[in-house]
Amino acid sequence: MIKKTLGIDIGSTSFKLCVLSSSPGAEPLAESHAILSHDGDIEGTLERLLDTLGFEDTDEVVGLVTGNEGRHRIALPDVIAAVAIESALDALQLRPRAVVSMGGEDLVVYVLDGRGRIINTYAGNKCASGTGEFFRQQLGRMNLELDDINDICRHACVHPISARCSVFMKSDCTHRLNKGEATKADVALSLSKVMADKVGEFLIKAKLAQGQVVLIGGVTRNEHLIEFIGKSNPSIELIVPEQAAYFEAFGAAYLARLKGAKVPARDALVRPGVALAYKTFSPLSEASSLVFHAPSRRAAYDPDAEYILGVDGGSTTTKVALVNALTLEIVAEHYGRTHGDPVAALKQCLREVRRQLGDHKPRIRLVATTGSSRELLGVFLETVGVYNEIIAHTVGTTFFQKDVDTIFEIGGQDAKYVLINNGVPIDYAMNEACSAGTGSFLEESAAGDLNIHSASEIGPIALRAAAPLKFGEHCSAFINSDIRKAIQQGAPREDIVAGLVFSIVANYLNRVVGNRSVGSHIVLQGGVAKNPAVPLAFAQMTGKSITVPPDPELMGCFGVARLVLQKHDEGLVDKGEFDIDALIDKPIAYGKDFVCKSCDNLCTVRRLVVGARRYPFGGRCSLYTNQRKKRTIHEEKVVDYTQIRTRMLFEDFAPKPDSLRLRTTRVVGVPMAFTVHSLWPFYSWFFHTLGVRIVTSTRIVPEGIAKQESNYCFPTEIAHGAIQDVLNQGVDFIFLPHFRDMPSTEDVHACVCPLTQGLPYFARQAFGLADEMVLRPVLSLKDGFEASRGAFENVAVQLGFTREEGSRAYDKGIEEYRRFLDAYRTLGKEVLREVQSNPDRVFIALLGRPYNAFTRDANMGIPRKFTSQGVTILPFDMIYSEEGEIPPNNYWYYGQQNMRAVQQVKRVENLYLAWISNFSCAPDSFLLHYVRWMMGQKPYLVLEIDSHTADAGLDTRIEAFLDIVESYRRHVTPDDEKPFERRYSIAIKQEYCDVVDRKTGKRYDIRDPNVHLVWPSMGDLSTEAMDVVARRQGILSTHLPLPDVYSTQLARNVASGKECIPALLVLGSVLKFFQEHPPNQDDGIYVVFVPSTLGPCRTGQYHVFFDRLFEEMGWENVVLLVANSENSYREMGATFNQDVWRALVLGDTFTDIRTSLRLLAKDPIDAMVVFSAVWRDVMKALLAGPKQLDRELKRSAERLARIPRKAELQDLPKVLIVGEIYVRRDNFSVDEVSEMLMAKGIYPKVTGVTEWFHYTDYARKFIMEGERKKKGWLRTLRDGGVKDEAVYLVEKVWKEHVESKMLDVLRPTGLVPDVPHDMDEIIGKGREHFVDPEMESEATVSPAVGAAAMQEGYSGVAIIAPFGCLPGRLIEGVYAPWAKARGYPVLALENDGQPYPPNIVSRIEVFAHHVKRFNATEPSPKKPSWRVLAEQVQRLTNWN
Repeated sequence: MIKKTLGIDIGSTSFKLCVLSSSPGAEPLAESHAILSHDGDIEGTLERLLDTLGFEDTDEVVGLVTGNEGRHRIALPDVIAAVAIESALDALQLRPRAVVSMGGEDLVVYVLDGRGRIINTYAGNKCASGTGEFFRQQLGRMNLELDDINDICRHACVHPISARCSVFMKSDCTHRLNKGEATKADVALSLSKVMADKVGEFLIKAKLAQGQVVLIGGVTRNEHLIEFIGKSNPSIELIVPEQAAYFEAFGAAYLARLKGAKVPARDALVRPGVALAYKTFSPLSEASSLVFHAPSRRAAYDPDAEYILGVDGGSTTTKVALVNALTLEIVAEHYGRTHGDPVAALKQCLREVRRQLGDHKPRIRLVATTGSSRELLGVFLETVGVYNEIIAHTVGTTFFQKDVDTIFEIGGQDAKYVLINNGVPIDYAMNEACSAGTGSFLEESAAGDLNIHSASEIGPIALRAAAPLKFGEHCSAFINSDIRKAIQQGAPREDIVAGLVFSIVANYLNRVVGNRSVGSHIVLQGGVAKNPAVPLAFAQMTGKSITVPPDPELMGCFGVARLVLQKHDEGLVDKGEFDIDALIDKPIAYGKDFVCKSCDNLCTVRRLVVGARRYPFGGRCSLYTNQRKKRTIHEEKVVDYTQIRTRMLFEDFAPKPDSLRLRTTRVVGVPMAFTVHSLWPFYSWFFHTLGVRIVTSTRIVPEGIAKQESNYCFPTEIAHGAIQDVLNQGVDFIFLPHFRDMPSTEDVHACVCPLTQGLPYFARQAFGLADEMVLRPVLSLKDGFEASRGAFENVAVQLGFTREEGSRAYDKGIEEYRRFLDAYRTLGKEVLREVQSNPDRVFIALLGRPYNAFTRDANMGIPRKFTSQGVTILPFDMIYSEEGEIPPNNYWYYGQQNMRAVQQVKRVENLYLAWISNFSCAPDSFLLHYVRWMMGQKPYLVLEIDSHTADAGLDTRIEAFLDIVESYRRHVTPDDEKPFERRYSIAIKQEYCDVVDRKTGKRYDIRDPNVHLVWPSMGDLSTEAMDVVARRQGILSTHLPLPDVYSTQLARNVASGKECIPALLVLGSVLKFFQEHPPNQDDGIYVVFVPSTLGPCRTGQYHVFFDRLFEEMGWENVVLLVANSENSYREMGATFNQDVWRALVLGDTFTDIRTSLRLLAKDPIDAMVVFSAVWRDVMKALLAGPKQLDRELKRSAERLARIPRKAELQDLPKVLIVGEIYVRRDNFSVDEVSEMLMAKGIYPKVTGVTEWFHYTDYARKFIMEGERKKKGWLRTLRDGGVKDEAVYLVEKVWKEHVESKMLDVLRPTGLVPDVPHDMDEIIGKGREHFVDPEMESEATVSPAVGAAAMQEGYSGVAIIAPFGCLPGRLIEGVYAPWAKARGYPVLALENDGQPYPPNIVSRIEVFAHHVKRFNATEPSPKKPSWRVLAEQVQRLTNWN
């Protein structure tokens, strides 16, 4: 009898079915398969597939399902994709080293052992970069299908396109097409190359350079993709199985023989959707009273009139308006798709206009263009009327709405905000190379995932939503993931579509508007405004009225028509004669490219042939645009001081290469990254004086970029490429300093960000560098240049020289660096005098970091873009002033200089600033808030750049900014600004603290009944316990509930959305509390507790940001109690802190006990009832006092031990969850991954708050020991250092005693897991493999604790961090490769306050699969506590 088995694979975008049949004793043979895109319709798609395969309910078939979360809706046994892949390999008798799965939304490399078992995975984050779905979307934008690729690309050329982010790739593709730099076939082939490179990156990460690799997924049909992968990996044997497109379904069908079940009847095959993971908004209709639509203004054709042709060439659509030059009425127009060919799209628009005019031939005297393809279309139309869209939209809107003060404009790929004063734009912002919150994303998501192929359908569907879903507000690719997850959870289509509309609006408000001013008369325009749901969503989210102008999609082309008429009236543009038919018939061709040598950028420039004329076109600057427009730039007056800075740094104050006297044959490689662009005179003279030849990087090698072990920022990506370049040159050593800090201008130190500091540590792991090859001095100059002498003497010794020789070289390096600084700052003063003596000229200060703002590898030619517009550029570190005040606690070295440069810009009337940032730059998420507050009304520009290469978006922003600056200078008189000052402050005392009223001078002890202490949540049990101990001390106290999506949205409404999620969760909870308890209503004073640090991460900026926000909100009676990690949060004194420590130990331990009971109890519900009762009694005892607490803990242990269990804790595999302290302890952030692991029978041990306190104590000790070594015993004694160390030791012993005493009582319950906690031992071992303790952050402790846990019986480590968290990415970068090399299961997650999308859920499932398979090692024997203490005392007394 023939037996049939069915395999079902539910992917992110498609359904795959495979049927196998076999006779008894025979191997299964593939009988049939079918594939369909599911578009979110799981039930209907499955029905169609079964029909295709001829299934009947009476068939005897055994089935098994695999895929993502959607598989849980099928009434069959299921396995994860990794298991199905292993099964398919068995069926085909393949034993590859790896399988590359190129799915719709996932790109995953599975690494296998010799038995065909998956032992490691390498996957992307939540971004869709390099996936099949993104490829399909881009082809759709060009009217192409996947099946077209093999034929049309045979003679195409590859162009460089961003490989980093799907949105940046989209920007590149769009701008290259719009600028005429590439054909559709070129773009399709380039996308294939990008995908192949992504595969290559993952193979490099997996250290796979040879052997057999199997490629699977639907995109394997792309021959060019497979060819690119093969060429890039010549030593790898690539296998594309016949079943590649449905490989997982094939594996599931093969495995169904063993693990499947009979396929039920069709009406029982699909289960109802599971509970939704998303919260909801109110229906859109509730905001209908706030939306107004202005009446249309059209007119009939007048044969006697003259006309203006306005053209708006956008990224996805092209718009044309024929405007009566006298009445400014539109007589004909068209709005059409660009499809990657702006000229063809324009011609099609003109044909439509001609059709509307019938036999009439209008006299067109003026033509003007705007939009992203304005320059190309301006060349084609041969007009000088080419204007940026900011000005064009403003001119168009103010014609219809005279009193408009704010414009929201959403186009196909760009979104804009304009602030208007008396009809003149004075401030603006654009989306920073990200299309989240734009029309193209809205349409593509609706078409791809929701099967809505007409944009006009989106609004009506959204209006029918009863409960629009609350999606995420990050990248468009992430929201696509949210949509798919909602689909698979069975959410109504209407609610998903409306949720998508809300997400577009939220993205716009958070990422484009941010914290800029929004007036009272808002006009919403752009093609997206035609969607009736969008203005309603804006009204609901802003609470303000929204006006939609007539023909909102035509505001650009109408505005540019009106603008060119104004320019004509001013005598700046001459009239001409333009014929529609001639324009339609006019040919355009591309001549031979040439390389422009007018500067070091060496741009490739195209020759456009329009009719009989040739025009040079392209390049990063405005050189050829100026020539076409006959614009004169007086180059003798324009200076790029960033180039002068580079010359001074690398030539004038560096040693001449021919003066080197070699004293060794050893060669040192220096990657041109990070601190090299600040300290080159020092570095170069140090090595030169020693007599060592140095080799610098000259290119960014893609192979090095591919070795990144985390999702780093653009400068770090450059560093990887530069490191690879020097390694390729065969150097003996590589110089990778740990650049910690520099002399500070503030009352805090001046460190640099975790990734700049972490360079030697993540590079060691990524490149497999031996320690003896790496020159890794810790450069800490906060206490003067003498402080790092010893570290550089060690470098000299490592190179074979004496310490004395190293010391002399160090002196020489410092001497030359100081000479450079003196000359550079002197030049800066001269330049400032030049600025002030030329008030009629505009100067631009370029802010950011030297390694991203001043280097050709990173700054996209931005300085040249300004100078080609006739503007002089000044580097921020040349002109900053040390006078005045900047926002407090600014512990970033470059942040201090930038803020002081902002002060300078604010003071000098004709000096303006442009800030270069990078995607996911953590410090900038707060620094840019401070810029806004410091600049007031004065306009400034932020340019967020990455590895994308398209210049058009930058050109638009720079042109618009310079226009805004001119408008501001002509029309605005700055208002006097109110100084920032809070009424109340906190005064720390030996015990507790006082709240000081600066207005009256009165002081209130925190225990005063008029003072109310508020605790933001950080784990429900820990925060409740903190509240109890505050009340025990006589303080009126409230602990806030756990955050949720609604409270988080309150924070996003007043933030930019780029801040780390802990800041938003805390802020949102506080805002929600004050919604319910409005400030300023009585004489009470609210004190909000906020923890802080001195860097290098962002935590220390929370209170600075919150304080300014609360001042803006007018919350006079709200003050922040800021506690610092540097002193282990001891601000409130010993009495309070003793109770706090008990509370934290209880919170951590009972959180673990609760987790244990949920996994181990026979009846978890009853167990939670008992647990809640026990916890209430423990809190009562904590309130009563230590003795009562001791008694209650013993009683609680007995009650907990009596709960019936189905298993013991030691029987469960355990995962340690490490990472950023807030998200790992906040239930809202960590519960999803914890729940998923528990569902697999895995214990998720979350590292506690107490671990962080142990670490801060360790850091205190580390600093004190360092000070003692530097000062010596006598000076330490004189300065009180010995007393501080004694206090530390007493506190440490007391804390360990209290913690041990509690655990000794509770551990016998069998519900408390062991976890490594000896910080001296943990970090001592950890520094060998991970990060030096000189870096003070979670990146120091988490990898070390994770490694210790794996040695003590844990089966895996999960790293969780906020999205964009730099310590989190550094933890992943140093720990993940170390763990994978040892076969340890590891998972790295970033949390943005939203449910994880399907591809991340799949990664968690694969991780859980590895954990269950892992053979945990036996725990290492622990030292008795008395011995540990004896060792600590011995170390403490072993003074130098």
